[in-house]
Amino acid sequence: MVTNKNQGYLLSLLLLSTLGANIQSASARTTSPVGNLQGGAALLPTGQIITPAAAPGSTFAPLATGLRTDDNADAAEAVSTALSPDGKTLLVLTSGYNQNFKNENTGSNFTYPVLDPQTGKSSGTTTRKAEWVFVYDVSSGKLVKRQQINIPNTYNGLAWAKDGSRFFVSGGIDDRVYVYASNGSQYVPDAPFILLGHNSNQTDPFPKYDGGLLKDTPAKAVATGAVVAGIAVSKDGRTLVTANFENDSISIVDATTRKVTKEIKFFRPGDKIATGEFPFDVAIKSAENGQAAKVFISSQRDNEVLAVAITSGQITRIPIGSQPNKVLLSPSQNRLYVANGNDDSISVIDTDSNRVVRTISLSRPGDRYKGANPNSLALSPDGATLYVTLGGENAVAVVDLQSSRVNGRIPTGWYPNSVSVSQDGQRLYVVNAKSNSGPNPAGNLTTPAGLARNTNFKNEYNWALEKAGISIIPVPKGATLGTLSAQVDKNNGFYNRRPDRTMRYLQGKIKHVIYIVKENRTYDQVLGDLPLGNGDPTLTLFPNNISPNHHKLSFGFATFDNFYDSGESSGVGWSWSTFARTTDYTEKTQSVLYGNAGFNGLTYDYEGTNRNISLALPQTSSNASPINTRLTGILDRSGRSSILPGDRDVNAPEGDGDLGIDVIGGYLWDAALRAGKTVRNYGFLVDNGAPYITSQPDPTKPDPQNPAYIPISPNPYADKIPQAPVTKTVLLDKTDLYFRSFDMNNPDIYLYNEWARDIEQNGLPNLMLVRLPHDHFGSFGTALAGLNTPQLQMADNDYAIGKLVEKISHLPEWKETAIFIIEDDSQNGPDHVDSHRSLAYVISPYTKRGALVSTNYNTINVLRTMEDLLNIGYLAITDANAEPMSDAFTREPNFEPYTAVVPGNLCANPVDPKLVPACQDQNVEKTAAMPILNDKSWWAAMTKDFNFVGEDNLDPEEFNEILWAGIKGDSIPYPEERNRQDLRQNRAQVLKNWQLSERNNSTEAKK
Repeated sequence: MVTNKNQGYLLSLLLLSTLGANIQSASARTTSPVGNLQGGAALLPTGQIITPAAAPGSTFAPLATGLRTDDNADAAEAVSTALSPDGKTLLVLTSGYNQNFKNENTGSNFTYPVLDPQTGKSSGTTTRKAEWVFVYDVSSGKLVKRQQINIPNTYNGLAWAKDGSRFFVSGGIDDRVYVYASNGSQYVPDAPFILLGHNSNQTDPFPKYDGGLLKDTPAKAVATGAVVAGIAVSKDGRTLVTANFENDSISIVDATTRKVTKEIKFFRPGDKIATGEFPFDVAIKSAENGQAAKVFISSQRDNEVLAVAITSGQITRIPIGSQPNKVLLSPSQNRLYVANGNDDSISVIDTDSNRVVRTISLSRPGDRYKGANPNSLALSPDGATLYVTLGGENAVAVVDLQSSRVNGRIPTGWYPNSVSVSQDGQRLYVVNAKSNSGPNPAGNLTTPAGLARNTNFKNEYNWALEKAGISIIPVPKGATLGTLSAQVDKNNGFYNRRPDRTMRYLQGKIKHVIYIVKENRTYDQVLGDLPLGNGDPTLTLFPNNISPNHHKLSFGFATFDNFYDSGESSGVGWSWSTFARTTDYTEKTQSVLYGNAGFNGLTYDYEGTNRNISLALPQTSSNASPINTRLTGILDRSGRSSILPGDRDVNAPEGDGDLGIDVIGGYLWDAALRAGKTVRNYGFLVDNGAPYITSQPDPTKPDPQNPAYIPISPNPYADKIPQAPVTKTVLLDKTDLYFRSFDMNNPDIYLYNEWARDIEQNGLPNLMLVRLPHDHFGSFGTALAGLNTPQLQMADNDYAIGKLVEKISHLPEWKETAIFIIEDDSQNGPDHVDSHRSLAYVISPYTKRGALVSTNYNTINVLRTMEDLLNIGYLAITDANAEPMSDAFTREPNFEPYTAVVPGNLCANPVDPKLVPACQDQNVEKTAAMPILNDKSWWAAMTKDFNFVGEDNLDPEEFNEILWAGIKGDSIPYPEERNRQDLRQNRAQVLKNWQLSERNNSTEAKK
């Protein structure tokens, strides 16, 4: 879909394409798996290519810790860099998932001493957490590592004292600032550290995580902890200011005494005006004598910078672009540059008048799509050039400040987060967050009985496998910068923007798209035993007898054995799955939430809730219920505990809920609604979890201890028990309120039954969103209908999918319907190709029946295909640049309906015999019930400390270990390579038998 506004830009792309014959191009119909390509490039599970060493003379290296010879314990998620005032020392800070790594010889966990915050000495407490400050000597122009300093919890903040004698590090959820000073040869703890006083027990090695905004309110049951983010130091070194991310405030600290002298609160519970929420970064404008005069703070939810006069405390609100993050003062201090992560722009603020004087677009000329995710800033020594890291484009933008134009882009590693410029202006130091993960065949099994499967004790969890990197890039100029810019464009697929004939043909045929999102499975875990495709059956936990519809649908329609979930875990995954990209807020918080924060302080803000609050619901109500009122209004009906005024979602993309005709962005349903399509929602962005409740003794009854709990009903519509608190305003009147969404106590078959009831009453819309989450697994002690093991929950999920496809395929609308099924992420399963490889289904009369599609596809390709079929336009640069899944379709439709298979275990104890009536029908196909190694009591005991109320609110690595041991047994070793050839031959024979059977069936159908 090329618009006139984009034609000029596309012509420039064609001209640039002639600049370099050896330039790599982003994934376009390639069958390569994700991973390394020739020439130092790599193909990502987003479909993008990275070429981190493309700039002439540049170097790229991982952030090596030296803890293991195989680099498994190297650092991940580098977020900040800071060059010392003399230009000789570079600091690099990580904030993310750096924990639970093991000694490769003994299997023992690496542990680190936690420092006493008052003395700076070891407290005697140890931790497996390992966020890092790397200290590099760059005086020679090369990186020479001098130190790596372990800090258990961090969150983005890093700052030097202006004399270079010490530096300061944000302690994240620990609500403190660490101080390190030079002793002449290295940097050592300089206690006392700065304690900000929000969390209780603040002088303990680890405080209690209770110090968030709602701490002292009647709604404190849903309070977050405190989190310190950005920090800054005045020129005289006497004042330090912190951004209190979860308290909507800043703390002003006497850096000499290390005491908080004042806390300035921008928002308090009960206030009516949204301002200063989620403050992220800080800059201090100093007076001529070096004293702190004015503080500038970026507010991520409220799209503003707050200017605070130190002496008077006067606050000036400065409206800017969407979701601002890092801020940077010019050397003269008369300009403040702000990176607006959500709308790909830089706001330039006059620091005297507190007004925006310029807005610099980082988009390509004529291109309206966003997704570059600008997220850090650095100035050349002469102040003429601004360098901006573009996390979403894996590049650094070079901005000419005189013309306010982007001169070009420089390729980097995957998701750059910070850039610093050498003192002579000749080199850039750039750090990035991630790398390709590679396979995770051991499925994290590192228990003593499982050593045969993971002999090197690797941590094989998604976030742990992705590693950060650092680049030294000589500043390119002239034609070199032009060539690198073309490389960035190709890496990101801008050359893919062309009409697709197959999609144009199908736009006249497909009028209904059904989009089903499930939870957390890899390809090998479910389909590794298929007799076609690139599977490893020895890694399959849920074979055909447990998931017959997953297998039959793959056989009967198309098998995608080179498909990848773009996200690492649920928050990132749901972003990719609903708006085809992530925001910088997601990338910065998700790895920390799953990593060092561990659901303390930070909250799961990725499906329409912020700080555990459903934003689409009113603050209070006279008839308060979980369906019509926020949690704070249920716990405190006075409104004095109300927070987050309005429905703006701090994590959402630009365009969220805006149905204006010229608007670009938002979610998939926003684009559909703008195009005049009808939408019906079953479980997307619905909040079923009261986060402060970890278990429910009887899920079918109200809980007097938890007024926010909604009881489960097998027939909620008949029982008049609404189940779905919606988190998006635009979906309020488009959601089936009786469809429960995520709850591991609740059978997916209940969800299917409600869905079937609703479509019989309301018919099929153009776009249908359906969540079937039971393949997440959990709540084994309280799960309803006897579905109390992972195998039974998988079978439940499988049969619900099979029944949904069966029902659609027997409707008249089947002839004009396409069903897409994916997992939101693949974090809880092994795969021999890549930890991101997962399940995907395209089910339609126009699907190539029985085809093996090995094209490299991912989550974004699915969204692009649905958008093309519905002709609704694109959301971001990611899906606009992606290829639709055209080779999965044919112009010769097959209207044969589908018949679901009953997983045999659903017809046996302990499953409720009423759950699947088809079990009593002798004419219905059923698989043989499989022996289940461990029963409810074992699973409940093994997961008794896990919180299954929300997605992934648990230790995912430990859960992976339990899944393998509980299903396969501790005695099952990792399969040897010597078995692979026999397995391939066996699968080939099974495939031949299946193809012969299909041909016979087809012949009979034609007769």
